[in-house]
Amino acid sequence: MENIINFYKNLLCFEEYYDIILYNSSSNTKEYIQCPKLLNGINIQSSKSTSISTKNVELGDFRVDVPVWFGDFKNAKNRIIVFGLEPRDTNPDFNIEKVGNKVFAAPFGIDRWNEFSTVKRKPQNKYFRVFKELIFDSDNFILFSDIVKEYQKISSTNLKGENDLNARKLFFSKAEKERDNLMKEINNINPTHIITLGNDSYSFLSKYYPEITIRVRHPANGGESIAKQMLKEKILTIP
Repeated sequence: MENIINFYKNLLCFEEYYDIILYNSSSNTKEYIQCPKLLNGINIQSSKSTSISTKNVELGDFRVDVPVWFGDFKNAKNRIIVFGLEPRDTNPDFNIEKVGNKVFAAPFGIDRWNEFSTVKRKPQNKYFRVFKELIFDSDNFILFSDIVKEYQKISSTNLKGENDLNARKLFFSKAEKERDNLMKEINNINPTHIITLGNDSYSFLSKYYPEITIRVRHPANGGESIAKQMLKEKILTIP
């Protein structure tokens, strides 16, 4: 995993992101994800928790989702990558580390996948319910990522819709611009399956990996039960 970790660190420029996730998980079992397969291959190097200074994405900052994985990379039967489109500046409780003008968080709020989490309405847990069976299966190495890794805040907090609209407008051009690094990321994992959430992520990745790319309904906006069923049919039934 060392090469994969170094790839992400050099590409995204975080510092103690993975240490913070692991420390939070070990020190607060009622708030953070509890899974022995979380970030397999990393040993905690510090005892630093998320600090208050990471809580806000300011105007001009970039919100960056850093990939998170579960399972034994070397011995897994299945190597799965789950791709979303891009980060969003959502509840600041999901922010983990800030370095310069970059605020780092986990895709799909993974570090807070806990039924006891105090995050209001617990929106992250819809993803947990969809993928829980996959992440706990010892046959799987599963990595969660985004096709586009950065989301820039170009408007003030009360104009979040404008930030989202800008991100969606630029998705395909940014994805194409960042394609080389995306291909390196995928080739580092050499996946047996790529799961794309939603139509746009499937449209982009299926051009390059048609034989292993699978579209699954995005769990957001009422899609949780459909996403579960699609995973059951397309992934969980594979011998």
